[in-house]
Amino acid sequence: MAKLRHIAFISREPEKLSDFYQHFFGLEEVKVFPSGSRMVIDGLFNLAFLQQAAAQVAMAGTHRADGSEAELNPGIHHYGFMVDNLDRAVSKLPPSLTRAASPQVSAGVGGPEGARPAEVRFIDPWGNNVDLSSRGFLGREEKKLPGVRLVAVQVADPDQACEFYKGQLDLAVVGRDADGTVRLSDGIVTLLLTKVQSRPKNGIQYFGIQVNDLAKVKRSLQESGVEVSAADGAPGEIRISDPEGNQVVISERGWAG
Repeated sequence: MAKLRHIAFISREPEKLSDFYQHFFGLEEVKVFPSGSRMVIDGLFNLAFLQQAAAQVAMAGTHRADGSEAELNPGIHHYGFMVDNLDRAVSKLPPSLTRAASPQVSAGVGGPEGARPAEVRFIDPWGNNVDLSSRGFLGREEKKLPGVRLVAVQVADPDQACEFYKGQLDLAVVGRDADGTVRLSDGIVTLLLTKVQSRPKNGIQYFGIQVNDLAKVKRSLQESGVEVSAADGAPGEIRISDPEGNQVVISERGWAG
């Protein structure tokens, strides 16, 4: 079974985002790139804040010639899975899918300093960029809270997307809702497939962090001036926007069932 372990953002100020998630959720910064991009982990899951490129340059697939993302607009960009065997995972992909170049450089810097964890990228049938890595995304498979435990992806047909992710990455169905939403899981992190689009772009709409003490986290956010609202139709959850407007749902109960 593949493991959902990575979300990447195009960021205007990666350091500001890194500081935000370290301060409020205790995430650990594990890599700073020469470009200014940064990565944090919760012990298990990786959030990558990729420095927004200043201008468009020549591209190869979904990347620019310097190894940075071709996308210029800030926001959540792609997600990634850790797999046991990269060759086997890639061989299962339908030949009709686009397999984009994943250069192991960051803003033109290669080697250990510039290398990002992803080894292969494909574009799923709904246009989502998905990274695969057999070596992981700098996490230690250390399960603790607070931790990223939900990734919500908008797709036109959740049932079709469900069959795709079950077949390609062996995720298990853990729930279905009356509105057609399907929840898949790798055993720890939930992939929520929904028709609902809550941001201008399709793909990842928001992600969820599970915490031990929701009231304490809520109080800390509010005391620092972060606006907190109730999550739509979900008692016991709150919703915030991080400093760059990315939507985050916070829950004490989690999304496993």
